[in-house]
Amino acid sequence: MKNAKPGNIVKQFICYVMGLLVITIGINISKMSALGISPVSSIPRACEQIWGFTLGTTTFIIYIILVVLQIVILRKDFKIINVLGIVLTMVFSVMIDFTGTDPNAFGHLLLNFPRPGSYVMKLVYLVVSVLIIGIGVFLYLRPKWVPMPAEGLAGAIAQVSGKAFGDCKTIVDTSMIVVALVLQLIFLGGLSSFTGDGVVVREGTIVAAIFVGQVVKFLGKNLGGKIDGWLHAGEEKA
Repeated sequence: MKNAKPGNIVKQFICYVMGLLVITIGINISKMSALGISPVSSIPRACEQIWGFTLGTTTFIIYIILVVLQIVILRKDFKIINVLGIVLTMVFSVMIDFTGTDPNAFGHLLLNFPRPGSYVMKLVYLVVSVLIIGIGVFLYLRPKWVPMPAEGLAGAIAQVSGKAFGDCKTIVDTSMIVVALVLQLIFLGGLSSFTGDGVVVREGTIVAAIFVGQVVKFLGKNLGGKIDGWLHAGEEKA
């Protein structure tokens, strides 16, 4: 454990918040690709269209449910600090709308960003979104602060079951994809829901599920030490 210096706490805060902001940009670019959104945003994306709310609003609602599930799973072992996940969810949801494309939402930074026409350009958007989300996840994880609700739920399952976190993360992501797919098929037009701008789950969802983690792993191996050195400069192990 390290004794954090005030200056380092500021740097960690910047890294954490910047990581979340970068993730939301990646999510909205994946939404524009119309090839399927990332697993942790799949249920909010489906609910966005079913309920008529913004993606940020539905993300807030679904992520609160994930925090509640953590409480149910951990019970007395649930740590009060994890309640900060609710505050984090609120901030993250505002960021999603701020960087999004919905003219009725707060900010809509990418509203006038060009939309891909051909399948090749959609693939380009998908690849770019995976890279951006991976960079964002890498940055937000380095300070080792409060995890996002999806990761928090995976951690809760791992704590109770004794399974590896990676396996539990796969369980959570897969479950969210399955639920989103069911919602898409039932409420968003059946098989016709796999085409058009309202796509929730498609090949892009699977690509994101596989490769975002690989981007994070690559960055951690090549840049993790340097970033950690900057975040904890001058600190000594207790």
